Amino acid sequence: MIKMEDNVIEEMYARHFPLISREEQEKIAKKRVTVVGAGALGSWEAYFLKKLGVENIRVIDRDFVDITDLPRTAYEKEDIGKPKVDALKEKLGILGYFEDLNPGTMEILDGSDLVMDGTDNIYTRELINDYCVKNRIPWIYVGILSYYGNIMPIIPRKTACFRCMIPSLPSRPMPTCATEGIMSYIAPFAASLAVALCAKILLDEKIDNKMIFFDLKNMEFNKIEIPKREDCECCAYGNFIFLKKIIKIERDCEGAFIVTPPERMNVNIDEIEIKLKNLGKEYINLKRFIQFMDDDKKIIIFDSGRMVIKGAHSEKEAKNIFVRYMGD
Repeated sequence: MIKMEDNVIEEMYARHFPLISREEQEKIAKKRVTVVGAGALGSWEAYFLKKLGVENIRVIDRDFVDITDLPRTAYEKEDIGKPKVDALKEKLGILGYFEDLNPGTMEILDGSDLVMDGTDNIYTRELINDYCVKNRIPWIYVGILSYYGNIMPIIPRKTACFRCMIPSLPSRPMPTCATEGIMSYIAPFAASLAVALCAKILLDEKIDNKMIFFDLKNMEFNKIEIPKREDCECCAYGNFIFLKKIIKIERDCEGAFIVTPPERMNVNIDEIEIKLKNLGKEYINLKRFIQFMDDDKKIIIFDSGRMVIKGAHSEKEAKNIFVRYMGD
């Protein structure tokens, strides 16, 4: 944690002190907040957490900055091509994890005082929910799309959990920002509301068991009470099914299959390069991952064992390709 002289703290947070005490500001500074995802939501959440005075911010993401991120995120042109967590580390001094959050990497959340949702998919939110409810860690759900947003604080044993609201994964793909679009100002607006809730939780203030909904197209705002379900498999019965370590195969909005092993693998990318060279395949080794073609399939292998396959036609085919290169 960065130590600051008393007079620096007094000057830096002078506009906070009419509203909170110095002791409360120091309490915020000592908390550890983890942000899952570093895209439109996560980058702004990290930014506002830094401005709030949280000194220990961890961010988990396995994506790179591209030009389409610039209108929606806290990134600039000079960040294009960088891992998002590296760009945030340079800007904000956060601790970044270039990882996919899955049952094999949940230890990254250990020690968190609060977890913030910067993701864009229900599976990861169910995973965060299971972990946080099991370990009694508060977290904040944030969902945005188009002109709209939902923010909901989840305090284990006090409020409804995410699975009270969404008991199971949907049977069909849900709309995303990639397919439905999003206005540039929606993410920072939602992130600022989420960080405001974060401050209340970190300072042990009372939190309503309600979801905040906003519609900036029509300038409408509502708070909806979400009741705890007495039959909730997660917070009532402690059935944390999403924490089970199984191979995960999902499909992104562009049709690529993403295969995540049940445990994090420490893949030696240089060894993969040697194998590909012996097979006569062309490749690009970027140290954290290697990219190559297998017939008409474009494959990316990350050092965590995660694989992205573009051109596969089914989950079975994607899994077979994974096994071919990574073992069963």
